[in-house]
Amino acid sequence: MHLTAVSKSYTLAGADPILVLSGVNLTIESGEKASLIGPSGTGKSTLLALIAGLLEPDSGTVEIDGKPLTSRSERERADVRARTIGIALQSDNLIPFLSASENVELALGFGGEVARRRAPAAARELLEQFGVGHRADHLPRHLSGGEAQRVALAVATANRPAVLLADEVVGQLDAETAEHVIDTVLAVDLAVLYVTHDTALADRVGSRYQITDHQVRRR
Repeated sequence: MHLTAVSKSYTLAGADPILVLSGVNLTIESGEKASLIGPSGTGKSTLLALIAGLLEPDSGTVEIDGKPLTSRSERERADVRARTIGIALQSDNLIPFLSASENVELALGFGGEVARRRAPAAARELLEQFGVGHRADHLPRHLSGGEAQRVALAVATANRPAVLLADEVVGQLDAETAEHVIDTVLAVDLAVLYVTHDTALADRVGSRYQITDHQVRRR
């Protein structure tokens, strides 16, 4: 994952642009685990959205797994996202009319015919890893916030993406469960960038970043 001179601002009707990120350079190598902290409103979620191709930068470039994401069509970005990027956000991650297991199975389906045949069993295995196997048949509205976050992580890692982006996904968990979930995330063989307000969780990895003055800096 490589960002070069990435800048992003938002424009509200009748107001001057609000600068969020300015000239951000960031590289996270294959398999590297990194954390990101910063006060609310500093652009952490915006940064993840830019990396995922959910937003386009005003300037600069984003590359994922050696593939340029910037200036592609929305359809092309969605294809890259489906195959190489796992995204777990704070909320609204799950398809509401599918069970927890079915949400994971859908993500596994991007892996091809074999993956689709194995999907039901593989989905339950993943949910077990994140401690929510007992909720496999429940719809998202019947899950607690913390359970939904863990299901979302199972969905995000299902297709073995090159990069996992996680935005405050343990914020609704107790300390012990949060530790277990972070352990599970850090054990996967892919690049990880996770946002947290908890400095103890952020310090679990060697690559630690923070956003200050619209820049991403090493801590």
